[in-house]
Amino acid sequence: MRGLKKKQNYQSEEQLHNQWAQSVSLDEINIITQFQGVTSPEYKEVIKMIGNVKGKRILNLGCGLGEEAVYLAKLEAKVTAIDISNKMLSFTKRLALKYNVDNISYHRMSAEELIFDDALFDLVVGCNILHHVNIVKTINEVKRVLKKNGAAVFCEPLTYNPLINIYRAIADKVRTDHEHPLTYGDLERIRTIFPKMIHKEFQLFTLLIFVWFFIGERLHPNKVRYWKKIVTEAEKYKVPFKILHSFDKFILKVLPFLKRYCWITVIKVQ
Repeated sequence: MRGLKKKQNYQSEEQLHNQWAQSVSLDEINIITQFQGVTSPEYKEVIKMIGNVKGKRILNLGCGLGEEAVYLAKLEAKVTAIDISNKMLSFTKRLALKYNVDNISYHRMSAEELIFDDALFDLVVGCNILHHVNIVKTINEVKRVLKKNGAAVFCEPLTYNPLINIYRAIADKVRTDHEHPLTYGDLERIRTIFPKMIHKEFQLFTLLIFVWFFIGERLHPNKVRYWKKIVTEAEKYKVPFKILHSFDKFILKVLPFLKRYCWITVIKVQ
């Protein structure tokens, strides 16, 4: 029964992401805005934690639409992109052509069962992947394929914010039932495998912009992915975002226990 459930989970994930890949146009993807835009502090932190990637061999877990893979390839890394969705892999190939990079290899596989040799990669990078998979199995696989002194960086949603949980409940058509935003218990499970771990949280009061999307602009989460809109239309929302982000930094410094209620955590293990 467990094997059947796992297969069904893979199928539902693959189906959802195949549909998503077919609904997106290349014009919607801007990797510079994604990683350098004012509304993307968590992605800036990912790049900061990764450091210089020139010439390094990087595994991109769950490449999705290809933003991370192509951005890292533009920085002259040797990128291996994997995903369980063949449509997502096809989209990533097209995005690579758009940005004129050819230093990416593509493989359809699960992050829980990596078909790579031990100690092969300098870095593993994954954005919005761990909450789709068995975390312990995946992190053990990450540890296996990393070289000695290698590192992995992940950008993942946390489970505690009530506003985001309302959003998740409403956006039931663009999510699968078995997604599991990370808990602090999950972070501790990662720490048991990689004792050298740091994490930094982002986006607390900035989530009020999502309220505006729903009430002010009357956009339904099943029709518009808010977390994509805030990135792709960064210029439009940069002023309120900057104000709210500044307040986030202040309040999280004064009241650090509120970090668990942030939407995103960026994790580095080594």
